Parts: sequence; structure tokens; C-alpha cells
Amino acid sequence: MPRRFMRRNAHGIALLVLTAALVGCSDDDKSGEFYTQWDLAGGCVGDDGATLRHDADGRAHDVCAVGEGRWVWVTYAAGWCEASRAQAPAVNRLRRTAPEGLEVFVVLTSGDEIFTVAERGDARAWAASYRFPRNRVLFDDELHSRVVPQHLLIGPDGRTWYRYVGFLQLEAMQQLFDDFASGTRLPDVRQLALR
Repeated sequence: MPRRFMRRNAHGIALLVLTAALVGCSDDDKSGEFYTQWDLAGGCVGDDGATLRHDADGRAHDVCAVGEGRWVWVTYAAGWCEASRAQAPAVNRLRRTAPEGLEVFVVLTSGDEIFTVAERGDARAWAASYRFPRNRVLFDDELHSRVVPQHLLIGPDGRTWYRYVGFLQLEAMQQLFDDFASGTRLPDVRQLALR
């Protein structure tokens, strides 16, 4: 009986699986602040601090090393994700208007097709499409199921100060950075208590 059900409903099941995968790339109310195990383990200064990825020119970058003593904003995106593409212009404006001491990167978590690994060509296409410097568009060379768009702010101490899933307007990103950099806002106390 289960096999017969599966054959009869194969298209519906495939559509359900695809829909579930795409939910991570949507404007639904699945957005908000949250922290991963990497964040809670210390981020860049934790035991698993390495964040080595390659850019659109094939050069290796470690955002943790780039950010030593500086702030780093990372936006995770995917070429197939409409919400990621909609987020790209605001992230590029953040990069162009960033004060000294703030580095901005985009990390592609998958290719232009869902469930594909991001490659150098995907990073090049993203850089060209959104006028991003090629050395600021990085890609994961392993397939990740990260919800996108997703934003990460690493503080000068190498720890995660903020992580957010969902779309952010330019003004919101600028305000978040200003608040954290000025000390008006501090990292989530619950997050720090777990470290």
C-alpha cells in the first residue's frame, strides 16, 4: 500500500519537498534573531573558528582573519533564492557606505540551482550582477542547508554579536552596526552566558 501511495502521489510529494526547501528562502515570518552552535562556541575565537572560503577569483579568504580587531558583516545568500537576490542591492550599499573598520562579505551557500554546490562561476556571476568586488563574494564549496538571506555581525573581539535570518533594509543594517559599534546595544546576554 505505501508504494502504491508513493507512486500515485509522486508529483505531490516532490512538490511538498521542494516547497519545504524553499521556505528557507522566503519573506514569511520565519525571520528573526537567532544563534548557531558556532556562535555559542565562540565564533571566530572558538575551537572551530576557521571560516576559510574562496572568492570569485579563486583566492582563499578567512573572514575571521580579515576581521581581527575589526567588524565583519556577512550576508549568506543563494543565487536561486529570490529573497537573496532582492537583498543584494542593500548589502552592496552597506558595503559602499560602510565606515572604516567594517568589512562586508557575501557568502553563497549554494549555486543557481537549488541543492547544488556553489562554485567560482556562481560567485563571479553574483559579483557582476550586483556590482560587488569579486574578493568580497565568497562561496561555500560544500552544500549547506542554511536559511537565506541570513546576516552575521562579527565583533572586533572575534565573537558573534548578531545573527539574523530574513530580509533587512539598508537602514536597519546601518543602525544595527552603529548601535553595536557605539555600545548602545550589546550582544544578547543569553548568548554570552552560554559561552
